[in-house]
Amino acid sequence: MPSPAAIKYFDERQKAVILRKVANDPRLKPISHVEKQIYYHASLAASVATWDAYVNNIVREFFNVTFDPSIQKFHTLHTVAKNTAEKALKKFNTPNWENTRNLLVQHTGYDPISDWIWATHNMGVQHVQERLNQILKVRHSFAHGFAIPAFSWTQSNAGVVRLTSMALLENEAFLKNIVKQTDKGIKQYIETIYGSHLTW
Repeated sequence: MPSPAAIKYFDERQKAVILRKVANDPRLKPISHVEKQIYYHASLAASVATWDAYVNNIVREFFNVTFDPSIQKFHTLHTVAKNTAEKALKKFNTPNWENTRNLLVQHTGYDPISDWIWATHNMGVQHVQERLNQILKVRHSFAHGFAIPAFSWTQSNAGVVRLTSMALLENEAFLKNIVKQTDKGIKQYIETIYGSHLTW
């Protein structure tokens, strides 16, 4: 069962899916390439925002499930650590590979590096790192009015640099996988380190 943070993620990611699908809805034809790109950009931005929200929520969930007021010394340290994490979350706005990993390690102790793989697509840690950072770079580029960087997935078959429905679909699946892997990894970490049995 997914964590509460992942359940929210799976609900919210539908916004990105809807935006991608609307761009290809035959009832809206004719739709220009420019208009289609607007929908695609909004879809990618929604995907990134949903990933960002998941990271924030899983850190908060960590503190919720490790809370134990019966041990006063631990409770005091836990409260201090939780307050520090909340301050960091307020400043967290670029959920790329490095920033997200650092946030998780520093505020939960969980290091996702060995979990962030996509086995069904033969993507190891380095490939996952590259792809997540590429997604963030593309989102950053159009959010700030820059040209989209040329990556293998941002080019059409004709070599035109733009977003495509297929690339967005793959990115949605990629982020869904990373959420599932993070959920599984942090659950195992909490159960091992804290001796808790989680229901998710």
